[in-house]
Amino acid sequence: MRRILILLLGTVLSWQGATAEPAVVFELDLSDPGTVAQLEGAEVIRGGGPGGSDALKITGPAAPAIRFDTKKVRGGAVTVEAMVKGEKLGRKFGDCLKLVPDYKPFDKYRENWAYRPAANVPLEKTDWIRVWGTWRIPVFAGDFKLVLGHAGAEGTAWYSNVRILEVPPPEPLAPANAPGVQNVTQYRGAMAGDLKKEEDFRVFAEEWGGNLLRWQFLQGPGSFDSLEHYLAWGREKIAELEKVMPFLEKYNLKVVVDLHRGPGRMNHVNSNLGLWDVDQQETILQLWREIAGRLRGRKCIYGYDLVNEPVDKVYDVRSEALDWNRFAERLAREIRRIDPDTPIIIQPTTMQFSGFRPLNLPNIIYSPHIYEPGEYTHQGIRNRAMVGPYPDDAKGWNKEFLRTLCEPIRAFQKQYNVPIYVGEFGVIRWAPGGERWLDDWISLFEEYGWDWTFHAYREWSGWSVEHSSDKDDETRQATTPRREVILNYFKRNRKGNE
Repeated sequence: MRRILILLLGTVLSWQGATAEPAVVFELDLSDPGTVAQLEGAEVIRGGGPGGSDALKITGPAAPAIRFDTKKVRGGAVTVEAMVKGEKLGRKFGDCLKLVPDYKPFDKYRENWAYRPAANVPLEKTDWIRVWGTWRIPVFAGDFKLVLGHAGAEGTAWYSNVRILEVPPPEPLAPANAPGVQNVTQYRGAMAGDLKKEEDFRVFAEEWGGNLLRWQFLQGPGSFDSLEHYLAWGREKIAELEKVMPFLEKYNLKVVVDLHRGPGRMNHVNSNLGLWDVDQQETILQLWREIAGRLRGRKCIYGYDLVNEPVDKVYDVRSEALDWNRFAERLAREIRRIDPDTPIIIQPTTMQFSGFRPLNLPNIIYSPHIYEPGEYTHQGIRNRAMVGPYPDDAKGWNKEFLRTLCEPIRAFQKQYNVPIYVGEFGVIRWAPGGERWLDDWISLFEEYGWDWTFHAYREWSGWSVEHSSDKDDETRQATTPRREVILNYFKRNRKGNE
C-alpha cells in the first residue's frame, strides 16, 4: 500500500532525508547522586531497566521532577522521550512524562496552554514501552521542570533512558527573503462559510465593505477511508472554489485558500492533530501541488494558507516525518517551484509563535489565530462555563491586557521583518461585551498594520455577527452591535481604494 501511494504521488522519501540521530540536550543520569537527590519520592533500581540499564521506580501520587535549563533550545522545539512500564498508570490528563514551566510569570502571555502534553493513554499494566511528546519553547521562556508523572494517584511506574532531544530547525532566514513589515492594514474581511450564491458575495463586498475572504477547504466526511479519498476530496474543494471565482473577481474580493483539514485526526475545534507520519505529509504535499498548479496566476488570491492550526504535540523527532516548522518549509518550497508569486501563509502552532522560526523563502506571511481570553470567547460552547463580560477589571481583561498578549507576535514581526495576517479571531455571540472585545482587538491589528479576517461570515450562527446575543434566536438581524463594529472598520477598505 505504501509503495503504491508513493508511486501515485510521484515523490520519494528522499525529501524527508534519512533519519539522523537527534542531538541529546538532556539525559537523566541515575548514576549521579546530585541528580537522584532531586527526584523526591523515587527509588533507583540498578540494572532494572531495558538491557540492564538503571531504572527509576515511582509510586503514586509521587511525581518527581528535575530542572531543565532551556537556554540552548529557546525558540526551538524538543522531543521528550523515555522507556516506561508500570501498573495502574495515571488516568488523568497530564499524568505522563512532561515539561512544565518553572519560571514566573510563565502565564504572562497566556502561553501556558502551549505546554500541555498530549492526552495520556491510561494503561492497567504494560511492559517497557517508549513514550514521547514534543514541546515548543518560546524565546521568552525561563527554565522548565521535567516531570515523571505516569504513576498518577495510585499506580507504579518505572522509567529508564529519559532524554530530551532537539528538533532540528529550518534553514535560517536570509535578509533578502524577508518581504518587509506592512505598516498599514490593507485587507479586512472574514472567514467564509459555505457560500454558493452570488448574492452572499455581493452583500459582503458592496453592503458590508469587506475585501478579503478566507475560504475553507473543510466539510466532507467525518474521516477519510484512505489517503486517495482525501486527495479526491481536495480536488472537489478546488473545483468548488473555482466555481465562485467569477463572483470574487466581479466584486474585487481577495481570497485566502485555507487547507482547513488534513487527512488525519482533528480535534473538536478543527485543529489538525494527525499530520505526523510520512504518508500523511506526502499526501498533503501532493494536494498542494495540485492546488498551486490549478490556481497559480489568479489575481484574486491573497495567499495559500498551508494547514489550519497544526498541533505537533505528538510529533516524534525519531520518526521519518517532519515537525510543523520543517514540514511548512517543505510545503512552501514545493509550492514555490510551481507558483513563484502567490504569497504563502503559515500559521505557528501557538498564538505566541512558541518555538517557531521564519522560513528562508520570499513572500511568506505569518498568521496567528486569536481567541484570547479563550474562556471568555468560548463560554457556553460544549458545556463550557459562562464567565461573564468583557472588559472585566477583576480578571484584568481589558485592552492593555490584549496588547500584552500581542508582544510576542510584534517581537517576531520586528525581529524578522515579516508581515502578519490574523487569519481567525472571534467571540461567541452570547458573550456579554462581544462588541467591545472585537473593537479592542481590531484596533490593535489596525495599529500594527496587520490584515485580518474575523470568524465568521455566514458560517455557524454561534460566531455570526448577524445574529443577536440570544443563544436560542436563529434569525438574522438587520443589525447587531458586533456587526456595526465590523462594518465600521470595513469602511476603511473603501477609503483605501479611493
